[in-house]
Amino acid sequence: MKIINAHTHVIEISKVLAEDNLHYLEYLKGIPAFTDLEDVTRMLSLENLLFQMDEAGIQKSVLFAVDGPLLTSENEFVANICQQHPERFIGFASVDPNRKNAREILQNALDILHLKGLKLHPPIQNFYPNDKKIWPLYQIASNRGIPVVFHVGTTPFGNMVKLSQANPLLIDDVANDFPDLKIILTHLGTLWHNESFMVTEKHPNVYIDTAAYPYEIEELLKEKLIIRVGPEKFIFGTDFPMPYEGKMHRLKDFVDIFEKINLSAELKEKILALNFEELMDDLI
Repeated sequence: MKIINAHTHVIEISKVLAEDNLHYLEYLKGIPAFTDLEDVTRMLSLENLLFQMDEAGIQKSVLFAVDGPLLTSENEFVANICQQHPERFIGFASVDPNRKNAREILQNALDILHLKGLKLHPPIQNFYPNDKKIWPLYQIASNRGIPVVFHVGTTPFGNMVKLSQANPLLIDDVANDFPDLKIILTHLGTLWHNESFMVTEKHPNVYIDTAAYPYEIEELLKEKLIIRVGPEKFIFGTDFPMPYEGKMHRLKDFVDIFEKINLSAELKEKILALNFEELMDDLI
């Protein structure tokens, strides 16, 4: 069965450890699996991601850039990896909407770097997704037919972030004003599950990825819910390399959960690859 992981990160360790960013590392102390820098560095390597993809039987992964602290990954960095491994990776750009040249950065990422989507993390980038000053970015994405991925729900970064910025109901405002914009919510809502499902069910242009804890996938992804929200709306993802349940990330755990859960083969095929391919249409 074909598998595409639509939610992964390759973090630029050198940028995270830069002197002017070191104070952000305090916010990682509460994550048990991120306490040993040597182990974390190995986990974050491209070689480890490729190894884990092969182990799990994942053909392709979407790599997110993140224009922000802790998860830092520049558009050029992601584009370079995709150019080196075009058969394995699809790159999504990121831009901090607070930047004065945000529109220029996004257009450059699409036109010159050939990235295929936009990843936004409102709490880390410190903005509210329904702030109309960001409408020009959404308009570019809508005009170009690229998806915008929004982090929704909780984060492990303590009081560095505001959870109010990750409320999935804020995306309802965006989807109302941009009915042709392809929107992907993340993590099955990360403890804001019902609100995320509400927004996904309401809007034909809103999708949701499964990059949640394995136990959440097992408990939440029931056939009746999927049919109600929309069988075409769920997209497989894992949030590599973020730890879960106190342990290091392992892609195979997520694939194994999908083999275990009681869904039809047709639904599994749609979630694991077909829905994402149809969403991306001729972009990949």
